[in-house]
Amino acid sequence: MVAKIVLIRHGKPEIDASEKLSAADFGRWVEKYDQVGINAEYKPTTEAFEIAQKCSFIVCSSLPRSIESANTLHINTPDLISDAFRECEMPYANWKYPTLSVTSWAVLFRILQFMGYSSNAESYKAIKKRSQECAHQLERRSQEHGSVLFVGHGALIWFLHKQLLRMGWTGPPKSAKQYWEFGIYQQ
Repeated sequence: MVAKIVLIRHGKPEIDASEKLSAADFGRWVEKYDQVGINAEYKPTTEAFEIAQKCSFIVCSSLPRSIESANTLHINTPDLISDAFRECEMPYANWKYPTLSVTSWAVLFRILQFMGYSSNAESYKAIKKRSQECAHQLERRSQEHGSVLFVGHGALIWFLHKQLLRMGWTGPPKSAKQYWEFGIYQQ
C-alpha cells in the first residue's frame, strides 16, 4: 500500500483584511481571525472535492475555518480535530503607530518571528517542533489508513511541506498557498 498525505489549505476566511491597523489592533484582528469561519461564496475546485473524497482519514485543526472547510468538502465528521494542527501563532506588538495594512503587518511579523521575535505568540523554534510532531502524526496515520487529508492553514502547511520532504516523502516543489490549493505527498 502506498501511503499518501494530502495537505489542503482552508477556504477563504470571512473577515475584512482591507483595513489599516496599528500593531496592537493587528493583534486583536488576529484573535478575531482565529474565530471566524469561511466565506461560502468561494468554493473549492472539483479537483479538491475529488481528492478529499478519496482520503481515508481526515485531520482538522480546532479553528473554525479548518472545520468549516472540511464540511464544505462534504466531510461532516473529521477523524481527528486537534489544536496541535492550528495555524502558527502570529506575533504582534502593542504599538499604536504606525498604521499598516493587515497584509503588511502579517508579512513583517512573520519575518520577525523567523528572526526570533515572538511577542504574544509561539517562537519559531516552537513552531518547528510542533510542525515536526504534526508531520510524524500524519505519517503514522497514513501508514495505518493509507491516505490522510489535512485541512489546514497556510503557514503550518509550509512547515509540514518542508518537514515531509525532509522525511523522504515526494511531493510538489512548493507548498499550497492559495485558498483550497492542495499538495499530494507520497512515500
